[in-house]
Amino acid sequence: MGLTRREWAALLPMLAAAQSTEPNPKPTKLPTRIYHSDQIPYKGDETKKARRFLYGSEHSGFNLEVHETILGPGVETHPPHRHVHDELMIVVEGTLEMNFDGRKERAEAGSVIHSGSNEMHNARNAGSGPCRYYVIEMRGQEA
Repeated sequence: MGLTRREWAALLPMLAAAQSTEPNPKPTKLPTRIYHSDQIPYKGDETKKARRFLYGSEHSGFNLEVHETILGPGVETHPPHRHVHDELMIVVEGTLEMNFDGRKERAEAGSVIHSGSNEMHNARNAGSGPCRYYVIEMRGQEA
């Protein structure tokens, strides 16, 4: 028995949302500590690499994730997407071109970017060198 086009149309967004390059373990309480840069390895290659500093819950059960990404010149993060949680991005090096639902704007080093809940977005390195930024995902309460 195959699926109808209507059933596929309903199923595909759920499958896309469930797809992840790195699974999220059940969040545990975040300890008070320093996350030393030299102790957290990157995954990926010179065109796009990332590393997760932390993923867990704070005292009230609110889940947070912090990761760093480095994009090579012209490299895009991923296709435009949306998610329930808000996220902050802090550009440390280079120039990031943000795409907010088709509206493009550049963010230079030192800029802070906010992507709101369910807002379509993605980013691209708009410079000639690497672009490095941190992402703080405010994931909220676990369902």
